[in-house]
Amino acid sequence: MTASTRRAALGALLAAPLASVPVIAAPTSNLAAACNAAAERWNWVKDPFHPDCVWPDERMNAELDRFMAVIERSIEEPSTSLRDLAAKARLMIAEHDDGDKYQGHRALIALLNEVVALCG
Repeated sequence: MTASTRRAALGALLAAPLASVPVIAAPTSNLAAACNAAAERWNWVKDPFHPDCVWPDERMNAELDRFMAVIERSIEEPSTSLRDLAAKARLMIAEHDDGDKYQGHRALIALLNEVVALCG
């Protein structure tokens, strides 16, 4: 067996176990789950084409209180992973992406979308 053949065989042996091990995704933290759920819900609430777009004040206040509780939690709890960071960015996008045309606001939304894209 030549040296190059031995190297190839050794490389194949070393790579085989790694290829057969399934990748296990890191579990989503409770903070990330809360932020993602609140962002999704808030986008649903503020959708102008939603069939329930004219909500009574009590219902809208309850939705706002629930959303703001998660906003407050995102302020108080530090991110422990990139998924947490992405979830917080999604939450901020849901709160602030209202079609504003000011450059600073658009830049903030663009930055938050990049955080989501890079962090997951």
